[in-house]
Amino acid sequence: MARKTPTLQIAQDATMERIAVSAVSKVGVLVPPWILLGLLTIAATIAHAAWGAPPAVTWATMAGTLSTVTLTGLTWAVSHQRGLLGRTHSTLTTFGAGLWFTIATITGITQQVTLMLLAFGGATLAIGWNIRAVIRQTPSDAAHSGDPLATLFDQAKASFGLKGAKVRTTEVTEHKVKGKMALPAGEKTAEDAIKNTDHMESGMKLPPGSVIVAQDEDDASQAHITFSDPRRIKQPIAWPGPSRPGASVGEPLRIAVYQDGDYVEHRFTGHHLQVMGRTGSGKSIGGAWNYVAEIITRRDAAVFCIDVSKDDQTMGPLRPALHRFETTKAGAVDLIRKMHAEIPERTKWLAARGYQAWEPGCGLTYWYLHIEEVAKLFSELSGEDAEKLEEIVKEIRSAGGSLFLSLQRADYTQIPTLIRSQMAKMCFGLSDPEDVKYGVSARQRKAGVHPHEWEDFYPGMAYLDAKSIRPTHYAMPLRTFSWGKTNNAANTAMRAHAAAYPASDRPGDEFTQRLAAPSGATASGPADGKAIPMPAAATAAAAPSGRWADAQWEDDNEGQAATVDGHNDEPSDRPTEARDDFGELLGDAAELVISTQFASAAMLQRKLRLSHVQSLRVLEALERKGIIGPRKGTDDSRRVLVPADDAQAAQAVVERLRREGDAVSEYLRTDDPDPSVTAGPKDPIHLTDEEAERFQTSEDGRPQRQMPPDEAFGLVCDWLRHRHAIGQPTFTAGEDELHTIRTKAGRKRPWIYKALKRLVDDGVLTKNETGSATTFTIADLTPLDDPGLGRAA
Repeated sequence: MARKTPTLQIAQDATMERIAVSAVSKVGVLVPPWILLGLLTIAATIAHAAWGAPPAVTWATMAGTLSTVTLTGLTWAVSHQRGLLGRTHSTLTTFGAGLWFTIATITGITQQVTLMLLAFGGATLAIGWNIRAVIRQTPSDAAHSGDPLATLFDQAKASFGLKGAKVRTTEVTEHKVKGKMALPAGEKTAEDAIKNTDHMESGMKLPPGSVIVAQDEDDASQAHITFSDPRRIKQPIAWPGPSRPGASVGEPLRIAVYQDGDYVEHRFTGHHLQVMGRTGSGKSIGGAWNYVAEIITRRDAAVFCIDVSKDDQTMGPLRPALHRFETTKAGAVDLIRKMHAEIPERTKWLAARGYQAWEPGCGLTYWYLHIEEVAKLFSELSGEDAEKLEEIVKEIRSAGGSLFLSLQRADYTQIPTLIRSQMAKMCFGLSDPEDVKYGVSARQRKAGVHPHEWEDFYPGMAYLDAKSIRPTHYAMPLRTFSWGKTNNAANTAMRAHAAAYPASDRPGDEFTQRLAAPSGATASGPADGKAIPMPAAATAAAAPSGRWADAQWEDDNEGQAATVDGHNDEPSDRPTEARDDFGELLGDAAELVISTQFASAAMLQRKLRLSHVQSLRVLEALERKGIIGPRKGTDDSRRVLVPADDAQAAQAVVERLRREGDAVSEYLRTDDPDPSVTAGPKDPIHLTDEEAERFQTSEDGRPQRQMPPDEAFGLVCDWLRHRHAIGQPTFTAGEDELHTIRTKAGRKRPWIYKALKRLVDDGVLTKNETGSATTFTIADLTPLDDPGLGRAA
């Protein structure tokens, strides 16, 4: 005897619980005609006793006849939606019942003719209705024979608002039952069924997440419905091995298992993929590992990887199989620039051979550029290199390539909107329901997916919507494969797999060979050994350990490189942004906002290729110069105060800005505490003892040594305790005392902001943003007493 599937057993068990009710209902449909016949007999007996004698009988006869004719006509009229047979049967039943009631009122029911009409006519009508009821029930029972899904759905559909809908089973496997739902045409749509999924599960007493409904792309009154056990993918699923080793990468990649037991078969060519998830959700080990592990087994694919955030921690085990792996900013920039330069050559090569786009067998190796924590890479790239990466996103598909971008939150502050809009979506567990809109597609949001409910409790669970994903599965949860029960076991398994498919076995075409470098050769610089013109890096601290080391200190020197003066090759004492061309930049910005009569940071970023911070500084300068008005509320746009209709006056303003610039923007890092205090370039500078301490350096003139992360963070904690003790819990990030702390710790400005953000996350501080001012308030110092705050991993 065949073994029953778990999902099918759920439906069968629920059906067995209702067998008794079903049996009673089948008998119950036969009883009403006989009950009505009995009630008609009793009513006729009472009517004869009341009106059977003259002269009342005459009026009773007239009333009975009139009632019979009226009810017969009404029955014919209201039954117009039924078939001819049903309409005729209903009308004759009404006519016969009325006629017999009138006769029995006159003669009484004891007369022989009246009894004969009751016995034969009444019984015939009642049996006729029984036959119709049995016939109506029989096809339904036959249709549901061996189809517990249809039976279960019919039993409960009224309770979840889909009365009139029908379901029939189309496929039964070990882990799922698939069906086709027919909805009442013109009354319900597939979207109504999708919205009622939770109610379906409740009405049919199934586990939450058991029902997945998807639209039928050919018929709006039809929907696909799948029943499966969501508990199956709550446990890790071992990697089954490569699906098609030696095949083309144009064949589907097997990277996970759906809730219904089907493999996820993703044909990953001709589009890009954004992978988003919170820390610990499995987006790297579950997402990146499984995709790359499949790709490296294909004969015509090359993988280039960038991870400037975690070095070898994530993708290190795959290094032998990667055609190039960059973990430094210099190496990443080199790879981006060279890939950007090679793309036009590849498209020319394809065009010369009659190809509109890459296809299997065309002769080119398909490229995959995988970037871990892409938000950090964008924050470190110059405007020119960020633009090159954006152009790669737009152009590489035609040249035979795709991007795989991994990050924790894909909002506009982390990744350009232009890039995000080009991406297919794979979303792992999230912490905040507000983040869902950044990680899933529009139709997934419409289907009501909920990755935020997983958080990091089920690493590897995700949703995927991309080209080649079936319309029945884009809203179905999946689980990526696990590579081992422990981190060591997983790393060992991945290293073995990568060693079995080394990049050297897939040298690729001439373009790939030029772009690739021997594994490990670019860990500290470009493959060709040529220096890339990059700012000199600040002194790095010893590698810390622990939670604060991973999340707090790794970006410590971001954007803080010294600027080299072109005349004497010595570090300039001016800020990086304080160039002689700031006046030109300010003039360009003024010309842009005056001509468009619109000003916002986003526009300056887009039109002038500035960073967000630079755009804000330019807006502040334009406001000081009277070109634009102040910001109002949360609206990013500003009112332009200089009209565009007077071209001569506007041009004079622009030229003045180009000539004079804005000294405040070039040098001031915080709001001017006292605008009334001014000084000339030759006035002596008088420093207080505290100010003089800030400018102290070691005797040999070298920069002050950086404190270890835990020790530096301890200074901040001690300062917070002091503020709390003296009754001053509220402060800003620009406090002089915080400046002193970071100077003593040998840290840069971003370090303070990252420290305060982490303290906010841990509940020590609360953050209040009012207009352009941001303040912090001490909320609870208890977490500072936890020794694991700055040390625990």
